[in-house]
Amino acid sequence: MSLSKSATVGFRGIEARTVEAADALSTFSYECEESVKVAMHSCEEKWPLPSNCQLESATAARSDRDYLRAILVRASSIMREKENQQVKITEVKAYALQQPLESSSFAFSQTWVNTRQTTIVVVATDEGIEGCGEAFGPAKTIARLIETAFAPLMVGQDPFNTEPIWDSIYRPHRHNSQKGILCEALSAVDIALWDIKGKATGQPVYNLLGGAFRNRAHAYATGLYRPQGADPKVALIEEALGYKKDGFFAMKYKMGTVSMEKDLDILGAIRDAIGWDLTLLVDANCAYDASDAMWLSQQMEEMNVYWFEEPLPPEDLDGYAELKNSTTIKIVAGECEATRFGFRELIGRRCVDILQPDVCICGGITEFQKIVAMASAANTAVIPHVWGTNVAIAAALHCYAAIPNIPGKINPPEPFFEFDRSPNPLREGATHEKFVAKESYIEIPNTPGLGVTVNKEFLEANSRQG
Repeated sequence: MSLSKSATVGFRGIEARTVEAADALSTFSYECEESVKVAMHSCEEKWPLPSNCQLESATAARSDRDYLRAILVRASSIMREKENQQVKITEVKAYALQQPLESSSFAFSQTWVNTRQTTIVVVATDEGIEGCGEAFGPAKTIARLIETAFAPLMVGQDPFNTEPIWDSIYRPHRHNSQKGILCEALSAVDIALWDIKGKATGQPVYNLLGGAFRNRAHAYATGLYRPQGADPKVALIEEALGYKKDGFFAMKYKMGTVSMEKDLDILGAIRDAIGWDLTLLVDANCAYDASDAMWLSQQMEEMNVYWFEEPLPPEDLDGYAELKNSTTIKIVAGECEATRFGFRELIGRRCVDILQPDVCICGGITEFQKIVAMASAANTAVIPHVWGTNVAIAAALHCYAAIPNIPGKINPPEPFFEFDRSPNPLREGATHEKFVAKESYIEIPNTPGLGVTVNKEFLEANSRQG
C-alpha cells in the first residue's frame, strides 16, 4: 500500500516497529514523504496529542530518515491512544410497534392477521453512532425483554464485540430458550451492532461479512393470502395479475386456508391467469402431514410450481426428508428455526432443498453467517425469509449479498429474495429510506452500515408500551 493510500485509512498496522519502517521509508521519493506529511497533518488536526508530549526528534531532524522515523513514532502513538478509547454502548432502546389492519386483514393457514407488529431496536454509543435492528415476534414481550434483560448486559460494552455479546445473552438461557422469543430479541440487538460496526468503519455491512457476491436482489412478491370479505379466487387472480404488471418474475401463493381441492383450483386459476413464463411458489405455513403434502406435490408438479414452502410442521424432520425424496418440486423451510444448532439437523439430515433462515428470528447477522457456512458445506442453497419493515429488509439484503453461490459455477442462477407485499402500515414508515423493486430487482444499499436510518418520530408515534 502506498503512503498516499495509507493517509486515507490512518496509520493502523504501524505499531512498535516504527524504526524498521522508517529505515525502509527513507529510500522513498520526496512525493512519498509529502504524502506522510499530509497524513500527519490530518492526524494532528483530528487527534491532537496531550501538551506534555515532546517530539524533539521531529523538530531537530537532520535527515529524511530521522524525520520520517519521528513522524511514524508520533503516528503510532496517536493511533494507539485512539484505539485504547473504545466505542461504548450507552443505551439500548426497543420500540414495540403495532398497527391494526382493519379492513385489510388477511389469513394464512394458521390464523387471521388483524394486526401487524414488530420490534425495532436502536443501540446508541458514546461516539454518537447509532445502530438499528428488528425482531420478528410478539412486540411488547420482545421489547420488554430487550430493555430489562439485554440492555444491562450491553451498556458499557464495545459494539464491535458481537460474538462475546451474543454469547453472553444466549448462553445463560440456552436451557430454556434455544429458539423463539429470546432468539428473536437477540436477533434485533445483533443486527443493530452490525449496523454500528458498518457505520463506524465506513463500510456497508456486506463488506464486513466478506464482500458482496451481488449488488442487487432478484425479488419475488410475497402475497396472495386469503383476503377478508372477498371471493378468494377472484381477488387472488386480480392480485396476481397486479404482481405480473409490476414486473415481478415470481410470486408466492399462501395455501392451507381452504380445502386442498379448493386450493388447487385457485392455484390452477392463478397459473392460467399469469401464464407459464412466470415462476409460481407455494407456502403452506406448516398446514399438512407428509402424506397430504406428497399428494399436493404430485398435483402441483403439473402446474410447474417451483417450490413448496413449509408444507409440514418444523418438528417433523422425518416427514420433510420423505417428502423431499418424493417430488421434483423444491422443498423449502427454516423460517421457524434458530441458531446454527437448530439448523444443524435440517442440514445434516438433508430435509430440504433450500434453507430459509430469517435474520430477525435465527439469532441475527452473527448467526445467519454461521448457518450459511454450514449450508455451503452441505451444498444446500440459502434464500432468506423476510417479513418485516425496511429495517428487516435492509438486514436481509446485506446477508443476501454475502451468500455464496451454492452450488458454485461460472454462471450461477440468481438466488431469490422475498419482498413482502401484504398489507403492513409499519413497513415503509420505520425508516426514511424506501425499497422499490424495479423489474423484479431491488438495489442493495452500499452506504455504511445497513444503509437505512430509522424514523424516530414514526417509532414513537406507533410504539406500544406495557
